[in-house]
Amino acid sequence: MDMPPIHMCAFLNHENERLKTKIVNLKQHIGHLEKTIGERNLNHIHSCSISCQTDIDVRHHPKPAVEQPSDEIIRLRRLLKAQNDLLKRKENEGVHDQQSSSSSGLIHDYELRLRQCEKEKEQAENRAISAEKRMAKFQERYERMKKEISALDENFFNDIEDIKFALQQANKLNREYEKTVQMLSNRLGIPYPKVAVKKN
Repeated sequence: MDMPPIHMCAFLNHENERLKTKIVNLKQHIGHLEKTIGERNLNHIHSCSISCQTDIDVRHHPKPAVEQPSDEIIRLRRLLKAQNDLLKRKENEGVHDQQSSSSSGLIHDYELRLRQCEKEKEQAENRAISAEKRMAKFQERYERMKKEISALDENFFNDIEDIKFALQQANKLNREYEKTVQMLSNRLGIPYPKVAVKKN
């Protein structure tokens, strides 16, 4: 279902307000017509009563004639019925327009949510693609390092351990040598030689 354009919604809203005002005016007019009809009927009945009192014949008792509504009353009743029908039709149209406006608002909200979800989905897909690219780079580096390590000699790591042990022993002997030289210098009164460290 396509959402109506904004100008159509504004037009329907304006038309709805106009119909509400017209309905109020029609109700007031109908009330005035009903009051007028009631007054006319009351005056007509009153005039008939006076006429009957003046025209009484003691010797004759004619049957009372059935009062026929005047053309004016018939016209007013027809007009009242037409206005009632118009009022009902306008009320139904107003309810229909209100329901259409409410449905349009819901559709607009759902479309906004749908666009937001699509945007979030696109962002998530972009993050997933970036993560896959980084994973591919890590996998490539891992395979390259694995290949380089496999090309080394089987005793390579053992040789490294031996070199580390030899370096530790050399540092230990060097410290013992420095202690011995310092002790001899103190005994012989010779100043302890200081090694100048070159600064870069």
